[in-house]
Amino acid sequence: MARLASQMKMGFYPTPVEVVQQIKNMLHIAPHARLIDTCCGEGEALKIIAEGAGAITYGVELDRERFKAARDTLDHVLWADAVHEFVCSRGVFGLLWLNPPYDTTEGAYEQEKTRLELEFLSDHWRYLQERGVLVYIVPFMILSKVIGFLERRCRDLAILSFPDRYFWTFRQVVVICTKGRAKREEAARNREVFQAAIGIGENLAPDRLPTTANADLKYEVPAAGKDDDFMFRSFRLDPDVALEKVKQSPVWGKVNNQVFPAIGNTDIRPLTPLREGHLAMLLASGMMNGEVIGENGQRLIVKGSVRKDSVKTKVETQDTVKHIETDRYKITVRAICFDPLEIITIQ
Repeated sequence: MARLASQMKMGFYPTPVEVVQQIKNMLHIAPHARLIDTCCGEGEALKIIAEGAGAITYGVELDRERFKAARDTLDHVLWADAVHEFVCSRGVFGLLWLNPPYDTTEGAYEQEKTRLELEFLSDHWRYLQERGVLVYIVPFMILSKVIGFLERRCRDLAILSFPDRYFWTFRQVVVICTKGRAKREEAARNREVFQAAIGIGENLAPDRLPTTANADLKYEVPAAGKDDDFMFRSFRLDPDVALEKVKQSPVWGKVNNQVFPAIGNTDIRPLTPLREGHLAMLLASGMMNGEVIGENGQRLIVKGSVRKDSVKTKVETQDTVKHIETDRYKITVRAICFDPLEIITIQ
């Protein structure tokens, strides 16, 4: 049941505001730095981190309602699956805030499943610029799975526990490091840091590991470089954004008039009087929907419709029985008369 609940909220567990503020105190963010949260939720965590720093914030969120909220919180937000629908320039962000879904990937029955926490890390690491800072918030049990990826790719590695009052809900830790190829000695130290944390064990982590509340660390988040071809977009079509862009096109006015002609314009008159057959076709097609006033002043609200139907018949011969299904169109015209008040139906 716990896993089902996790999937219903897409593995989304927002970091407590107090913990976010504690991590912020460890960061010195250069003006005009780019900060990204690829699982941003409503954008609150990155908003707190960037406040007062003069940085530019970017977010990616899959849940549509959280995405709408994040648009009011961060500078740039995409509605997308951050692994499969998100495309971005490499090495352009000074800070990668990564609190990924806590779950396993879905695959074929015999296919080995991997943790989403590792998939998000390995996929999004490329967006971080050299000497950029990673803040990676994951359950304690994930530490053993990310050693192989991080030990030779990062420097200044630290593993911090959530404070005791927050740790026991999801048993989370924070991995902080800077992006940079580690030399042999530092790679060995990184592995020792991981192994020491794992050796302490999950149940003793808040007591034996440094926590976000008491760690004395400082990380420099670098400013963004000059990227003339900077790219940040989603393969997913956002209908609201698409509609706004379409309306800005000079072609829209012409297409709109042709596809959605004005209805009920009383200034338009046919060159010759319509025959009864013409009126029947207009009624049936729905082109005369709305208020109609007769020559005697009688007011009617008219609605016409055409529905495809079929008639089944059976033809028997001496040797065979044939079942025949014939399509036909059923025309219905309904009108509300106000004087006297009645509903008229013609089929």
